[in-house]
Amino acid sequence: MAVVTYNLPDIHQGPAWLWYNVALPAIGERLLISATGEPTQGSPVFMGAIEGATKITMKRTLEEVKMDQKTAPVDVIITAEEADVSCILKQSQLALLAKVFGPTYASGTDTGLPAGAQAYEEIAQGGLVTIPQAPVAVISPRRGFSSPGKHFVFVLYKAFGIATVELNWTRTKETTYTAHFKGLSIADRAWPDDLCKLYIQS
Repeated sequence: MAVVTYNLPDIHQGPAWLWYNVALPAIGERLLISATGEPTQGSPVFMGAIEGATKITMKRTLEEVKMDQKTAPVDVIITAEEADVSCILKQSQLALLAKVFGPTYASGTDTGLPAGAQAYEEIAQGGLVTIPQAPVAVISPRRGFSSPGKHFVFVLYKAFGIATVELNWTRTKETTYTAHFKGLSIADRAWPDDLCKLYIQS
């Protein structure tokens, strides 16, 4: 029997943190993070508590090249790509919800409201507004590493929120909503680094 070595910390189990509006890494570079896993550049917005797993998807559509002279395909080419991130968020802050949904966000004070409860934030929907786009990152700490910590880091270079939000208000359970960010290709960025990047600190 072959002698093998198992690196148990490579069996990943751990939570994820979702960040909006992180810095866009230069071509060939990585999103820089601190020893504790926070983005260190740009104007990152932490999207708050998450219920359950955060799902990262990277997908390629492949087309087999065939010829009549052969019974099996002779080559394969990429015809489409996509990448996205989805999770269930739990903090009902409209400033965070607006990052997912993309309507017009505002906050302020309304003196017509009761004293002590005049500050507000709001989102308004209606009309052909510009869809917000920003780099989005998911960062998850690796097991068994500290001082410094090591992490998985996934970045969508240019992402937009999928515009469906359902808010369920009930006495028996906290309100949650699904955050789903889809990546766009950056048209003037060189291949193969124009959509997303997944890296691991080792």
